[in-house]
Amino acid sequence: MFMKNKIIKISFFLILFLVFFFLATNYLIWNKNYKEAVYPNTFIGDISLDGLSLSESEKLISLLAQEIEDVGIIFKTGENSATLKASVISFDSDLSYPAFSFLTIKTAEAAFGSPSERSFIKYLSSRLGLSNKKPLQAFYTIEEDKIKSFLADNFQDFNMPASNAYFSIKTDNQKKTELIIVPEKIGKEIFYEDVLNKIQKNLGLLQNKEIIIETRSEYPTIKSFDLEKVFDEAQKISEKGSMTLNFTEQDSSNTSKKHWEIDSQKIISWIGAKKNNAKTTISFDEEKIKDYLTTVVSPQIDQEIISPRLEIKDGRATNWQAGKDGRKINMDEMVSKIITGILEGNMDLEIITEKILAEETSSENNFKIKEIIGTGHSNFAGSSANRRHNINTGAASLHGLLIKPDEEFSLLKALGEINGETGYKTELVIKDNKTIPEFGGGLCQIGTTVFRTALAAGLPITQRRNHSYRVSYYEPAGTDATIYDPAPDFRFVNDTGNYILIQARIEGNDIYFDFWGKKDGRTVTITPPVIYNIVKPAPTKIIETEDLSPGEKKCTESSHNGADAYFDYTVIYPEGATTTPIQEIRFNSHYVPWQAVCLIGKTATTTPEIDLDTASSTPIIQE
Repeated sequence: MFMKNKIIKISFFLILFLVFFFLATNYLIWNKNYKEAVYPNTFIGDISLDGLSLSESEKLISLLAQEIEDVGIIFKTGENSATLKASVISFDSDLSYPAFSFLTIKTAEAAFGSPSERSFIKYLSSRLGLSNKKPLQAFYTIEEDKIKSFLADNFQDFNMPASNAYFSIKTDNQKKTELIIVPEKIGKEIFYEDVLNKIQKNLGLLQNKEIIIETRSEYPTIKSFDLEKVFDEAQKISEKGSMTLNFTEQDSSNTSKKHWEIDSQKIISWIGAKKNNAKTTISFDEEKIKDYLTTVVSPQIDQEIISPRLEIKDGRATNWQAGKDGRKINMDEMVSKIITGILEGNMDLEIITEKILAEETSSENNFKIKEIIGTGHSNFAGSSANRRHNINTGAASLHGLLIKPDEEFSLLKALGEINGETGYKTELVIKDNKTIPEFGGGLCQIGTTVFRTALAAGLPITQRRNHSYRVSYYEPAGTDATIYDPAPDFRFVNDTGNYILIQARIEGNDIYFDFWGKKDGRTVTITPPVIYNIVKPAPTKIIETEDLSPGEKKCTESSHNGADAYFDYTVIYPEGATTTPIQEIRFNSHYVPWQAVCLIGKTATTTPEIDLDTASSTPIIQE
């Protein structure tokens, strides 16, 4: 019994010693090698970060990410391939954007762990594989809509919509007509969800495998045998001939009439079939009818409303322009009327319109506009001639606009169509080493300045997105707002209880927006932006192109550091206000590092040397 107890005691102390030795040894290893390093069993894909410091991890992740960004994502199917570059570059910063980018600092910090995750116990758990930690994925951003657009442009043969069976009228050599059924066709489309999943998997694992594009079938909903069941009814409709739509234009001076004739071929193309249990009946494709009305008839009938406008000079209201009602076709009622007319044989119809009411205010005296409630400013020195033109055009389209109480103002809606017909000029965008003209350059100068004006006025911001990278025109970082039709938009609400008048003024290289209205006693505090997580960009990228003369050089805006930024926005409302007394918002912005790009015309033998110090006239931002 004595020997048994002695053996138990010896075993206990031996185990205790081994445990102590194990803990002491691992503590020394942790203290020496891992206290300021990534813990064991930390991988991104096949890449181990074991034992690396935070800065070493960030450098390794940056190196791997840069390799992927330099090559781009390669899509392939059969003999076709296309490479999506990490960034779409333009000679106007407003049209540039990253298609995808890596958040290297955030990824390194996730691998390193937060302070609460960095202890000896956590290290030991990681060493022994007891933490059940999920495999680490790199953080990144992708522009899904832009990627889908890229794929659609480069693999057009893989997007073939399904075609429903439809009726058509065939005319023979003797000009005799016959109703026929054109068979349906199965279509196909790029399997976008699959492609995006593959991209996300690659980026998350810091891999760059070729992405094979898969397609999926798209099946028609109306087949030939469906139409055969309603053939006789369709035949009777085809025999009724064409339909005439009429519209009478009346104003104070004269009356005019307009007519549109819809032939039987077009009418027959609107006819389909629908199933209700076991019964198949004739139907009409309402979307096709709406499309006809929208593209053929509406442009000659619809009238946009004219919003009330006025200007204020020297504190007085001048150049008053009353609002004017608009008009548009009542689509739902008109489609119903056309279908009923076809079925009942009434082939001569009057077009139904509805009035769009403008503001009912009769003069500037009703607006209670007394003083400036907020002013925003930005500088566009160094802008190209086309960019300056677009800034002036955009500012003029907003000048004098009135925002009614409680209205959510949409900047894109206020600017309207952005194309050559509305006075805008193009700027060059680099795609596949070629330059392509696009509209919209310079309009983010409008967005940023209006954003700053709304902040100064203490208005609630309902939609704002910062640029993907820092732009010299919009410094300091964190105070910009990007817009791009159809998205993103910039929006705010007029909660002042009175009208707000927008006034624009351009003085040299400076643009200002003044919001006029009536002050209600609210106070606004905007802290200076805090800029942190500075990331250096890659060196200037040189692209040979055939769009320029041999040796000719053209460079985009200078490179910019990546960074994060934030500022705090506080609005204190006066006593008795119907809203929350204090509104506090932190506006956060993340900017990816952006490299300068120079195009150079190809030569037959040698490539001229590029002087990177003079590659752009825009100064590089210094932190």
